[in-house]
Amino acid sequence: MLPKTKRLTTKSVDLVMEKGRMTHSPLFVIKSISTQETSRFSVSVPKKVAKTAVQRNKIRRQVYSAVKKIEPQVKSGLSGMIIVKAGSEKLSFEALTVEIKDIFVKSGFLK
Repeated sequence: MLPKTKRLTTKSVDLVMEKGRMTHSPLFVIKSISTQETSRFSVSVPKKVAKTAVQRNKIRRQVYSAVKKIEPQVKSGLSGMIIVKAGSEKLSFEALTVEIKDIFVKSGFLK
């Protein structure tokens, strides 16, 4: 799980959702903005993806863990909201990590 210091606050999530630019992949959407702080991320799993809270929380925890593995390579000063799309619940953790890394490269998050 990503530590709380690396996760977005509620106020930051609202700002990112309002003013962020979108990057799409088949399984994820990232809305991101540049900030003066360290890089922070948040994950959203809609009910369309997983009906029960248990399933949504499992997916969310897996995405946070994948981001934690990639986080040392991420540029500082970026805030991102990762929105999960349908189909990602079927991925293994390794495949999920690869997909997250691919969308981070596409959005310009990696050094």
